[in-house]
Amino acid sequence: MLMNSRLKLFGAVLGLSVSVPASAGQINFVYPAEGASIPNVPKTCIFGNISPSTASLTINGEKVTVYSNGGFIAYLPVSGGDFVFKGELSDGTTAQRKLNVRRPDPLRVSTGALSLELSSYPSDAEVMPGDYIRVSVDGTPGREGVFSLGKLLNDAPLSEIPAGSGKYYGSYKVRREDQGAEFFPSARFKAGLFAHGASDKAKGRVTVLGSPSIVETSTDTVVLRDGPEGGYMMFLPKGVKLVSTGRLNGMRRIALSPSAEGWVEDVKVQPASGAPYPFGPAAETSTIHLKQTGFGCSAAVGIYEKVPFVAEELANGLRVTLYYTNLHTNYVVYDSSDTLVKNVSFRQTGVNTAQIDFETAPGALWGYNISYSTSDKALEVDLRAAPKPSMSRSNPLSGLTIVLDPGHSPKNTSPYDGAIGPMGTFEYQVNMAIARKLNEDLLALGASVQMTRSGDETVALADRPGKAKDLGGDLFISIHNNAIGDGEDPFSQPRGFSIFHYQRHSMDLAAAVHRSYVKNIPLPDEGLRYGDYLVARMTWMPAILVESAYMIFPDQEEMLNSPGFQARLASAITEGVLDFFNAPDKR
Repeated sequence: MLMNSRLKLFGAVLGLSVSVPASAGQINFVYPAEGASIPNVPKTCIFGNISPSTASLTINGEKVTVYSNGGFIAYLPVSGGDFVFKGELSDGTTAQRKLNVRRPDPLRVSTGALSLELSSYPSDAEVMPGDYIRVSVDGTPGREGVFSLGKLLNDAPLSEIPAGSGKYYGSYKVRREDQGAEFFPSARFKAGLFAHGASDKAKGRVTVLGSPSIVETSTDTVVLRDGPEGGYMMFLPKGVKLVSTGRLNGMRRIALSPSAEGWVEDVKVQPASGAPYPFGPAAETSTIHLKQTGFGCSAAVGIYEKVPFVAEELANGLRVTLYYTNLHTNYVVYDSSDTLVKNVSFRQTGVNTAQIDFETAPGALWGYNISYSTSDKALEVDLRAAPKPSMSRSNPLSGLTIVLDPGHSPKNTSPYDGAIGPMGTFEYQVNMAIARKLNEDLLALGASVQMTRSGDETVALADRPGKAKDLGGDLFISIHNNAIGDGEDPFSQPRGFSIFHYQRHSMDLAAAVHRSYVKNIPLPDEGLRYGDYLVARMTWMPAILVESAYMIFPDQEEMLNSPGFQARLASAITEGVLDFFNAPDKR
């Protein structure tokens, strides 16, 4: 009786479904969570644990393999709407897990007997002459559809592509004489003499701009993308001015030059004073001053306006591209004591676009940071030289500060912060266990070790890179374990470890740790990978993210809970760090 009470308490804490009949069998569904809403997929992953582990388990009539510790994972069919997984053991024990499989949004029935929904422009938009206004309509197949744009266009034909699909499209190229027009795009189906039509109107208003406007970033680390839903182009501090030439679906289009544009979230910018400058320089560069620092070299590029910039690491240094900028640099003042920057070269590469190269010896750049000076009218480019560990036999990593990041924070209710395993293990727990063993290994080799999270405190993801810099880190290692998304087949490929990097200066560290995992960790190799993770995007130091195993597989979860395997993972990372520095291994 006491055992059953403890099991019920365990299930209540984790939000699991626990069945304890007279026969004492139990089925604990761990994932998906009770009442979870998942995408519209034909099959999904479900896992948990049973007791006794020797019992036979079926879920919705399909036999499920049970691991020796009682854990199970399966990939089973689901259907749209409210859905129930029913588990049953051979002794008659049953348990259920209810969830909702999201169906596609039904077409909104608009005026008339037919169905038509205009899906374009759910929010206000802005366009310029030369842009296309594109209208998309979902509705009853095989109809004659037309669309209108206020006074600019009335009842222009829609094309159903492909025929019979119920997908209708139309477009209109904005003319110069359309400037100032405002309207809500609309669409309708034409009807016969005795038939009813259908119509719909966009929720957002479209405005045709007469000229670009100028905005400025309203917070730090504003991301400029290469498309409305595209990849990252640059990360900008607060107060950078941008030329806005349009707005769509909560994103603003930014003109960087006659041949380059980007997109930024509308909520991350605000109106700025001044006239837009898409056809001439907004700012000019002046003298570039270099100064030796304790971390390497700091370069101050004289410029009187905060303009957008992008940094690109080269094999032998750093290239900074400035937009809305005209080069007017006549002098570069070097610091004779600086040994990192060998040369500074610059060029005007196009209208509004200037490039400055800070040239170093190959591989000498350890990291960088770019910001605008708060006192001087200058862009500050801090270039970091490689640290110099002692490389002694007894303490080869002495002189280094290594920041360990045990991924995620405690959150024991769904949705979890990180992965969870079939036996109820949370990712933040095993990440911390591995980090502590890695801490011991690195300390024994002379390194100074700092942690972004030392216990069960909550540390926001966005705060971790800044914390690593403030802690004086020379290396950053983020420790994680893996899972898969709803609807993905867990058995579609071998699942094991993967090592991620983002910056060029992080590639060699990631490669060294990956080689060590291949050599020492008995799990499938999912490869050395480029990964657009926030913690891996750090520019100030080499930074990697390690995915050691998959929490969702019972055998890998059991391995991750083993102190011996935790030590093995820590040893593999340590070996990779030593290999990265070509340091002797005294272990």
